[in-house]
Amino acid sequence: MSKAKTPKAKKEYSAWKTIKRLVRDLKPIAWAIAIAGLICCGSVWLGVLAPQIVNDLTNMIYNYGAKGTPIDFVQMGNLSVNLALAYVGSSLLSIAMTVLMTNIASRFFTKGLRIRISDKLQRLPVSFVDSTPNGEILSRMMNDVSNMSNTVYVIIETLLNGLVRIVVITYCLYSINWIMATAVVVLVPLSIFLSAFISSKSEKSWHDFRKVNGNLYAFIEEDYTGFDTVKAFNLEERQKKICDEISDKYRAKVRRGYYLSGLIQPIIALTNNIAYVAVCIAGGILAINGLVSVGDVMEVILLAKMFAGPLESIANGMGSIQHTLACANRVYALLDREEMSKAESDEVPRGAGEVVFDHVYFSYDKDKPLIKDLNLTVKAGQKVALVGPTGGGKTTIVNLLMRFYDIDEGKITIDGVDTSEMDRAALREQFGMVLQDTWLFNGTVYDNIAYGKDDATFDEVVEAAKKAHADFFIETLPQGYDTVINEESTNISSGQKQLLTIARSYLANRKMLILDEATSNVDTRTEILIQRAMDELLKGRTSFVIAHRLSTIVNSDVILVINNGEVIEQGTHKQLMAKNGFYTKIYNSQYELLK
Repeated sequence: MSKAKTPKAKKEYSAWKTIKRLVRDLKPIAWAIAIAGLICCGSVWLGVLAPQIVNDLTNMIYNYGAKGTPIDFVQMGNLSVNLALAYVGSSLLSIAMTVLMTNIASRFFTKGLRIRISDKLQRLPVSFVDSTPNGEILSRMMNDVSNMSNTVYVIIETLLNGLVRIVVITYCLYSINWIMATAVVVLVPLSIFLSAFISSKSEKSWHDFRKVNGNLYAFIEEDYTGFDTVKAFNLEERQKKICDEISDKYRAKVRRGYYLSGLIQPIIALTNNIAYVAVCIAGGILAINGLVSVGDVMEVILLAKMFAGPLESIANGMGSIQHTLACANRVYALLDREEMSKAESDEVPRGAGEVVFDHVYFSYDKDKPLIKDLNLTVKAGQKVALVGPTGGGKTTIVNLLMRFYDIDEGKITIDGVDTSEMDRAALREQFGMVLQDTWLFNGTVYDNIAYGKDDATFDEVVEAAKKAHADFFIETLPQGYDTVINEESTNISSGQKQLLTIARSYLANRKMLILDEATSNVDTRTEILIQRAMDELLKGRTSFVIAHRLSTIVNSDVILVINNGEVIEQGTHKQLMAKNGFYTKIYNSQYELLK
């Protein structure tokens, strides 16, 4: 007897842990970051060299005007050329780092993260996908990852480039005069403190914003997927009202987030302006007293302006980082979800397909039991029909058989092998499936049928289509088997889609089959033809048929009547009709409706 664990997401990371994890995720592009660091150092060196040259030029001109010292025009020319080269070189290196980080680092980071999310989704239980709106998953995979990628550049550009500049400029300032340097540097702790304080306040707003953004994505995806239904029921105004409500929440959250983040830059700018004023006053007094030159004052002013740039970048970056932390938390929450349990052995069923349910218990909600002590033995090659009222547990039994969900208690075996110890892929390779809700992808008719077998030949695809009675309509399509089915599969009818999925199952040629009202979308004549073909296909194969129209399963070897998760009746059609019980009532009720 085994217990299934309910997958849970891990707790959200703290801001510091999220940043550390982001840094770890940057290891694959460490080479690009290293190159960016070298470029950054070169850019900073040229950047601080320019004010030193301006210092020399200013002193040269000042001495000529104040003291009459002759100007060395050759030296002035050389200094001017060097100044131009320093500014141009610094700009080119900054551009090079931007190109490197946006076109290599961020792109590789984004690609790798989306691949990891896609791989993770394949290993998550079906319950996660069932309980999570498609738009929410898309929001995390596309929007959140894009925001994380953008901030990779911000973190590297801001923290690497900005912090290096601050350290180098601080050294240069104090090498000129400690009084003017202190006037500039003393405001830095205050600026950083205020920025950090406001950023901490904006983090929650951005986190809430990401949640609302996910809800908006989910609503839009559902709204446009059900566009025809909305139109048919004249629900446009109601949908618009819901969209307006979500959009209002979206606007409120993003407005608060941008408001708080937007406060940071003006505060930094204010402290910088105060620093300029302090430098001018202190420099003027020092120059009058002959303690510094006019060129020194000019150099300090230029360095102070350069000092302001990294601070403003860091301020903006801190706002972006808070936005990214909210995105990263959502992405990492997805990546950290508990995955489906892995197989404990490599054993696979070797027989013809005997299936046993041994004291099986299961519920989607632990407070509402569904399957209760189910005991069932299906012999190899039997056609088993599952009938009963909606919500009785018919589809759930199939979900448990395929391990889309793990059972709470008991055991399910195939040819004596416990399915809980089997690899899920190996288990599902035992089954072919035709569901009422058809699924086709954007590709050709041939590709959609061949999806059931990797190495299928064209002749095998055509043969499967003929067995499913799909060949007759495929030949009438504009390009036959090369006709492309569009994204929403709207260029073929529902019945035709059903026929293609049946052909796909024929081609897969599995030893066990699951049919969930497989002929519900075809006309009566086609249904009769398909039923005959399926009878041939089912021979020698264990099959589970979920049926609502009981006329399609009267020739089943065993009919199981499922109600409230329990098998309340079982037998052949004749045996069940003779009992005059629950099966007889629902069978007769269908024909009563036709009178």
